[in-house]
Amino acid sequence: MDFMRLLWREPWLAPVVLNLRNVIPTERIETAGVTPDGKTLYYNPNFWDSLRTEEQLGLQLHEMLHIANLHAARKGSRQHWLWNVACDMAINAQIEASGYVLPKDGLTGENDTAENIYARLLQNDSDAQRRRIRIYSGSYLRNGDLLTRNADGSSAMPDGETLEAVEYTAQLAGTGGTPLSARYRPAAAKADWRIVLQSLVKSLVGDDMEYLSDTFDEFGVCEDLLSPKPRSKLCVLADESGSIEDKLYEQFLGELAKLSRYAEVYVSGFTDAAVFNAVPLKHYRRTMTGGTDVRAVYEQACRKAFDGIVVLTDGYLEFPKAEPKPTIWAMPKSFGRKMEVLL
Repeated sequence: MDFMRLLWREPWLAPVVLNLRNVIPTERIETAGVTPDGKTLYYNPNFWDSLRTEEQLGLQLHEMLHIANLHAARKGSRQHWLWNVACDMAINAQIEASGYVLPKDGLTGENDTAENIYARLLQNDSDAQRRRIRIYSGSYLRNGDLLTRNADGSSAMPDGETLEAVEYTAQLAGTGGTPLSARYRPAAAKADWRIVLQSLVKSLVGDDMEYLSDTFDEFGVCEDLLSPKPRSKLCVLADESGSIEDKLYEQFLGELAKLSRYAEVYVSGFTDAAVFNAVPLKHYRRTMTGGTDVRAVYEQACRKAFDGIVVLTDGYLEFPKAEPKPTIWAMPKSFGRKMEVLL
């Protein structure tokens, strides 16, 4: 499978195509599918060979639009299969309206966002709808083409490289001049702040894979050895001010547990009168209330032996003038003005 025809017809999709690391033929899936991180495309060679040239192009466009629209990251807690159907319908409407041909038995599209289509599918439990989806699942994508696992077996969502590729794709779509680029909805593809946060933290501290180290024996001979990567230490400064809603704070705590997969997480709450007191995640409890001023606590955290700092806040605060350590400012409901704001 090559993408020359796609890149010639829709060059604005080049960033997501070039961001692919693997294109793997396999008979373990019915048709084709993309991984949650947007880095791998699987396809069934028998199915691929059965398609006409126009249908092959339509299939490629379909899979690349899943990545360009960050459909895996936008799923949230929705039912996976029904969300996959809703995304397929949104994509297919754009592809067909742009004059391209989809493989036969593909699901008829609807000119709307995947979120709105999903909501209607949940509410409209008609016999006709169930029959349409049953036919679709039985003859075309029995298990769906939004895969739940990456090539390495993980379920990690788009990383920094993929998010950058999607952002660049959105920019090119605005100047693409093709019918399909004109129908692309980049605003609807905004990633959940929690997905972005996990991606940035993993980029900051790395993963737990083994690494190549230089070790000298007693004779002064150097050997390259695979050794376990030392665990990174991450300091999280959690806003405990009164302006933090309970629901948002619960989300904060949930994200801390996920961050512990990538590093040793230490947490210190802060308000306008707090003293830095970082404790292991399992011992952290919210204990304070009041106003918000992170500067004193942040300066103390920067003097400690942490590999990076994450500040979880609603953005009602004064930012430090300097950032001596790599810092991620996670502000899902921020009214502040800072470039690192996560939307």
